Amino acid sequence: MKVILIFSLLLSPTLWAKGAKDLKSFSLPIYKEEKSFKYPMKEKKKLVINFWATWCTSCIQEIPILEKLKKDHPKVEFVAVSAGDSPRKIKKFLKKHGFTYKVLMDKDKSFSKGLGILNLPQTLVIDESGKIIYQKDIPPTSL
Repeated sequence: MKVILIFSLLLSPTLWAKGAKDLKSFSLPIYKEEKSFKYPMKEKKKLVINFWATWCTSCIQEIPILEKLKKDHPKVEFVAVSAGDSPRKIKKFLKKHGFTYKVLMDKDKSFSKGLGILNLPQTLVIDESGKIIYQKDIPPTSL
């Protein structure tokens, strides 16, 4: 059953365009808000998605790098996708290791797995047209 779920997520037209590394659309709840983050965004702009978890020590180490990137590129949207953590764990983590970008919740990790994110941390950069132009386990040095 899990194999079928993962396979169907990988082929889901809502995540990927056929034969391309394009992000089509997604919606995830925003931590501590009554609304969701929806992609594509109304305003066409570059998007940085950082996948992390509260137990991930490498995720903590890259927070200053991502914060500097965000500060240096104010026109770029930054979001952090919490892969599988509860709101209680997220709250505790943010109190200790806060950052300034939106935290999105992927409680069952279906979004992460659908993008092939199996190890954390992972950072994706999506250009204005929805094309994934960067995907690595470390943040980019520039945008």
